[in-house]
Amino acid sequence: MLIGVVGKANVGKSTFFKALTLAEVEISNYPFVTIKPNHGVGYVRVECVDKEFNVQCQPREGYCINHNRFVPVELLDVAGLVPGAHKGKGLGNQFLDDLRQADALIHVIDISGSTNENGEPVAEGTYDPANDIKFLEYELDMWYLNILKKVWDKFSRQTVQEKQESYIAIAKQFSGLKANEEIVKEILNRLNLKEIPLNKWSEDDLIKFSKELRKATKPMIIAANKIDTKTGQENYEKIKKEFSDYKIIPCSAESELALKEAVKHRLIEYIPGDNNFKIINESKLTEKQKNALNFIRENVLKNYKSTGVQNVINE
Repeated sequence: MLIGVVGKANVGKSTFFKALTLAEVEISNYPFVTIKPNHGVGYVRVECVDKEFNVQCQPREGYCINHNRFVPVELLDVAGLVPGAHKGKGLGNQFLDDLRQADALIHVIDISGSTNENGEPVAEGTYDPANDIKFLEYELDMWYLNILKKVWDKFSRQTVQEKQESYIAIAKQFSGLKANEEIVKEILNRLNLKEIPLNKWSEDDLIKFSKELRKATKPMIIAANKIDTKTGQENYEKIKKEFSDYKIIPCSAESELALKEAVKHRLIEYIPGDNNFKIINESKLTEKQKNALNFIRENVLKNYKSTGVQNVINE
């Protein structure tokens, strides 16, 4: 399984990716720090069956800690998208093409509202993160629509001349985006387009179909990052109401990354997804590190029961 990590620039996307994978990626506070896509492996946490047999699990892939099995999943972090990406703005076409093989998407947004539509830092709470959900879906939908329109005349002639079922031709064109005949046929039936020849489709039909195909072939979860900020919780509650049908998970990628780095340096014991950690080498911690860990415990783990990053990939 391949999961694409997407979003506009400068929302903590690369931090989120590194928190999941501990891959060495560049993290900076300016747009387009990621140009080439980063590949890595994240791990889905599931309850391990080893406790049923009273033995320690030793999986061929992934790992097991305290009866928690971590199953590897491939992750792809693409460069930040900007409005107009489907037209090539900000190398958008290239970045969108990087997502072709993704089975699902994680859309990282800055829930604190401190990054504008171009990925530039602004005062916290001055930008509405709801705009980012709408913008990214629009860019993906237009990407699909453009692919469809490029070969629309050919489709129309082919289905009429060869009396070919429209769903077969469309499925072939979108096979590289994980579409198949079953998915396409179901959407056509749902939109009541099954009996209409392709050359009779209106612009509205094309847009509706492209949107539904994108949703079916690139299911998406929203990671509401920077939840530990002052405006994060307020914006999160508002977003949940506005997008009630969406899967939106609050998270703090910086907190998760800090905890995993502390584990790496044998300063704490922590299992990704847990609601607490244990300091095991306090003498090696600086005052700054102690304060940071205390902030994570009090403001993230106690409030949200985890950093949320593991919850996102689990979902």
